Amino acid sequence: MDIEELSKSQTVLLVLLVSFVTSMATGIVTVSLMDQAPTSVAQTVNRVIEQTIKEVTAPSETASASTATQPPKTVVVKESDEIAGAVAKSSPSVVRLYSTDGSTFLGLAVVADAQGTLITDSAAVGTAQSVSVAIDKDTSVGASIFGHDASLGVSFLTIATSTLSTTTPAWVPLAEAAHSAALGQTVVLIAGETNPLVGSGLVSSLIPASDTSVALVKTNISGDNVLYGSPIIDVTGSLVGLNTEVSRASSASAFVPASLIFPSLTKAEAK
Repeated sequence: MDIEELSKSQTVLLVLLVSFVTSMATGIVTVSLMDQAPTSVAQTVNRVIEQTIKEVTAPSETASASTATQPPKTVVVKESDEIAGAVAKSSPSVVRLYSTDGSTFLGLAVVADAQGTLITDSAAVGTAQSVSVAIDKDTSVGASIFGHDASLGVSFLTIATSTLSTTTPAWVPLAEAAHSAALGQTVVLIAGETNPLVGSGLVSSLIPASDTSVALVKTNISGDNVLYGSPIIDVTGSLVGLNTEVSRASSASAFVPASLIFPSLTKAEAK
């Protein structure tokens, strides 16, 4: 058959076959020549081949090593962001107390459990047997006082369940801080009679207990903004302390530690 009579596909196949045979022949000849070549020539050729392989693979190996040794990214969280998050988390757990007719503001209270048990400053409720609890501007429920701890200046309240409606939101407890207050620790005050108000500061002093007084957490937060029952929280949104008549006897910006309040609540509930 004349090569000019081949179709295009047949021509391509023929070219591939010739290339394959040529490559095989070249490989055989090269191996034969390398076997017959002097040792120095063979070594030189091998070094050239090895160096070529290194140059080709080095960039990818370097990139892999660089990726492996690259340190993890560090995400910086500003303290102001932590404080904002703590306030948002704890705000539903701080309620305002009023006289039963709703005409007189008494102070703040913190929610201790999901049943609506509240903790407040004894000076806020005084000798009253019941108060009104404002959950928000449109919702109020009644609460009665079931216990006091004069040594801490705290009172405990329970929600009058008969006054609750199906629209009342679930109670959100304010958890006790995982660790005792530390000197220099950042704390946040929750206050505000009608509109929420916050203030941040540091634990400036830890007053130890004595024969006549309990341990207290003193801060550099302005006492002008502190209300009866105002809590201080840490940057995780947990309760560090509560302002009571006992802590105010030492300083307007001092607080009874949460580590003393919660055990006292447990005893009051057991009676």
